[in-house]
Amino acid sequence: MENSSYNPYVTERIRRLDGALMGVCYSAPFMHCEQESTALLNGSNIISLHNQLPDTPERIIIPLVGNSLARFLQSPENYPSLQLENVSLAINYASLVKDEAALREAAQHHAFWLYDLAPPGTCWKNIASFPFRGIVLNDDFFNDNYLKFSFPFLLGSCREREAEVILRTPQLALPLSVYEDLQLSGWQEQRTSSTLFEV
Repeated sequence: MENSSYNPYVTERIRRLDGALMGVCYSAPFMHCEQESTALLNGSNIISLHNQLPDTPERIIIPLVGNSLARFLQSPENYPSLQLENVSLAINYASLVKDEAALREAAQHHAFWLYDLAPPGTCWKNIASFPFRGIVLNDDFFNDNYLKFSFPFLLGSCREREAEVILRTPQLALPLSVYEDLQLSGWQEQRTSSTLFEV
C-alpha cells in the first residue's frame, strides 16, 4: 500500500562532477529546525538524514525564505545546529535585498549560499559584497549563458572569493568536459519543481 502523503523528494543530492556525493539540500517545504535543538530535521518527518544517507554528508544546505527566514533572523543565535561547519543556509536574491543588514550580521556565524544568481533587476554589487560560501546556478540561467564570453569570468569571480559554484539540474545534459572547463564544483540533482523556494 502506497502512502500518498509521503513525498520521497525531501532531499536533493549534491554531487561532484565525478559523481561522488558532496552533500544534500533539503527542499524548503519539508525543512524544519527547532530552536535550541541540535536536530536539523523535524522529529516527525518520515525521512531523516540518517536513513537517507549512509554517511554524514560533507555539506547540508537548508533553504530559508519567508516566515522561516524571518524567524531565524529574529534570533539566529537560537539555532546552534545551523552554525555547524557542514551546514549552509540558502537564500534567494529577493531575501538578500530585503534583509541585507540582518543577513550580514548572521553571516558572521552562519554560512550562506545564493540560489538565484541573476533574477531580473539583479545588482551584481549586492552579490559581490556579501560573503556567500556558494552560489547555485539554475538550469535555465546556465543554458542561456554558458556559451557567452563573459560567463567564465563570472564564475571566476566567484572562485576568487572561494565560493563554490554548482548547477541545479535534473541531469547533466552536456559532456562532462564542458562543466570541468568551467570549473564548476558540482551539481545538485533537481528532484522538486524548478523553484527551490516554495512556501
